Amino acid sequence: MIPGIPKNPRPSQTKGKTDGSTIIRFLLSYEDYWRLMVMLLMLGLLAGTVAYVYARPTYMSTASVRIHKYLDTTAVAANVKSEAYLNNRDLGDMLTSPYILLEAGKRIGLATEETTYASFQEESVPKVRVDFLGGGLMTITVMAFSPKAVREFSAALIDSYDAAQAKRRREFKEKAVQRYVDELKEMRDRVSNQLDTRLKFEEESALASAQIELERLSHVPVRLVRVKYRLQDMERLLKVLKAQGQSLGTIGQLSLLTSLEPDKKGMADTLESGRLVRTQGSQSASPVNFQSPGDGKGSYTQVVVQPEMVEGLAPWKELEKKKRKLEEQERLDSSKYLPDHLQMRKLRADLKEVEGSLELELEVARKAFDLEFARLQDESKELESKLPAYHVATKDYDEKKLGFSMMQQGQLAWDKAYESLSRELEVMKFGGEDSPVGMDLRGFTEMRDEVPVSPSKSQTAILGFLLGAGMAIGVPFMLRKLDTTVSDLNEFESSLGIMGIGLIPLTDPRLLNEINRSPAVGARVPNALLENFRLIRSSIMLNTSPRGEPRVVMVTSARPSEGKTTTACNVAWAFASQGDRTVVVDCDLRRGQVHTVTDMPNHPGLTDAFTGKATLASCLQKSKADNLWVITRGRVVAGTTEILNTVVFEKMLQELRGQFDRVILDTPPTLGLSETAFLQKHAEGVVFVIRSGKTDRMDVTDAFKSLQKLGAHFYGFVLNRVDFSKRTNAYSYYYYSSNYYDTNWQEPSDDGAVEGMELKT
Repeated sequence: MIPGIPKNPRPSQTKGKTDGSTIIRFLLSYEDYWRLMVMLLMLGLLAGTVAYVYARPTYMSTASVRIHKYLDTTAVAANVKSEAYLNNRDLGDMLTSPYILLEAGKRIGLATEETTYASFQEESVPKVRVDFLGGGLMTITVMAFSPKAVREFSAALIDSYDAAQAKRRREFKEKAVQRYVDELKEMRDRVSNQLDTRLKFEEESALASAQIELERLSHVPVRLVRVKYRLQDMERLLKVLKAQGQSLGTIGQLSLLTSLEPDKKGMADTLESGRLVRTQGSQSASPVNFQSPGDGKGSYTQVVVQPEMVEGLAPWKELEKKKRKLEEQERLDSSKYLPDHLQMRKLRADLKEVEGSLELELEVARKAFDLEFARLQDESKELESKLPAYHVATKDYDEKKLGFSMMQQGQLAWDKAYESLSRELEVMKFGGEDSPVGMDLRGFTEMRDEVPVSPSKSQTAILGFLLGAGMAIGVPFMLRKLDTTVSDLNEFESSLGIMGIGLIPLTDPRLLNEINRSPAVGARVPNALLENFRLIRSSIMLNTSPRGEPRVVMVTSARPSEGKTTTACNVAWAFASQGDRTVVVDCDLRRGQVHTVTDMPNHPGLTDAFTGKATLASCLQKSKADNLWVITRGRVVAGTTEILNTVVFEKMLQELRGQFDRVILDTPPTLGLSETAFLQKHAEGVVFVIRSGKTDRMDVTDAFKSLQKLGAHFYGFVLNRVDFSKRTNAYSYYYYSSNYYDTNWQEPSDDGAVEGMELKT
């Protein structure tokens, strides 16, 4: 296998495992930033030194304090929160309050009456911390800028707290007792007035009467809804009877009329004998009908419900069963007896009697239905007339109840306030003058009044080192992430999906130009440099294109000045050196430099052939190297670039295919120009040149995608001007360096001397 050529035409996209070589390459990739990293590390250490020199010294002490809490029996009896029941957090907040801290500072001469808490923290005591250890012990930690403060501040803080508590209790009692007494008297008067107002409200509002009236009318809305629903059902049944009564027969009508059973909850008052029912329209002059006296709204007819109106002779369902039995018996006996037989006549007489009873049941059911319908209509009207009274009673009761409730709540609030104020006043009158919380300073567990705790030499040195190390690591890492140029062959093999077919080391341009000029190749050109282009040649020949053997190879790049012309000419030399008749065609008709690289005249050139000033044969120039010809671009003529996309250039290319084994097209850059897009269709494949450390990744990706969309086949890309003086490149691509070839291409002669060997093609 030739070094640098992957086994597969497409490199694997899977990430390899991290091994020692990967770590070494990663570390070597930051070689360019080592000086910067050292400088940033020293800068961090210098910043730490400056901070230590100019920082203000801070001293510290930690005092141990015993806490004593005395029970205030009066406060406990009155259920009032006493200072003895304050939790540790409340006590700590009091000790570290700005007022207590300033008072302590005044006691030891660190503050005056004009000193503010902010200036006191900034100039004298920046921090005071109280910690509770349990068992009635606590510690007071003082951070101060003077040794005197750390020695005396803890005791001064305890004394200031005791004095402040005693002063506060005295002032509070003296000022508050009289005020509370006055408020208590005023509140007593308010409670008495509120009680009188409530009694008067109950007398004037007649709340009980409103409640009784509301209960009397509470059934009206529910009853009205149920009556209306029942009337709707009965109206639908009447429509059915009116439309299909004859077709339903006696049994069908009875089924309909008895289908509406009375509602046991809402319709319990069904028709019974002796009830008065208001009728619709005139009735027959029966004894049970009579006219009601006038009530201002006109008179109406009422009917006294008789038993025959609502009670049938027998349950009609039993009669219907009996009828069916008689009909079945008649059908069976008709096969045994003649129609005039006594048994048949008896059956017909019984059947007729049952049918008559059913007719009578239908008549009674219809009368009962009509009376119930009339009763429900009458009840609906009566309930609707009571609705306004129900709404009035509801509103009246709600208003009176709301007023009474608000008054009662106000009375309760005043009672509670009076009781609470009385209890507080009792405590104030009989409570002790001394604070129920006492503190004794037992001594210091830590005292740093000679050697300051801040700044610390070790901490400052560590912080300075960490700052420097953070900058030394972070800044190069950020700069490397911001570097968008191409420098790693493997990285682009994975991202582009095409393989790297060769690397060209950073070399003197004169050596690169001499490769394709001198027939005695190798006189001055290192063999390692020649092998790089032979490797590119081999990769092109091994990477088969779908379009066939690599007869026409296009060499391009993303941007100008990336070395594509030099690469194209030297790849052409590599093909010529193995005996292939090869021609280099300069297709960059704007800025082509093939004539400069090959040291050939620029005239006549390709543009002269396009304009008819010269033939293609006259444009062919033989170079000094064997089997290598050159067609330069010629004079820059406007419009000639368009001819590259015409049949004229295609015919020229076909003629060159017939004369030469290899045709190398040096094309313009891909981005921003149109020639490369349509030149790729004439070539079997494309070689992409990328300049290491200069070409932007995005440019390469965009150029690759634009050619890929047009169906171009890529032999691979060449990473140009790779600096092997960098350790990361020398480590990753050691087999491209001259040391590799010097080591592997020498063997001893017969006399023991070492002679150089050149690879023969």
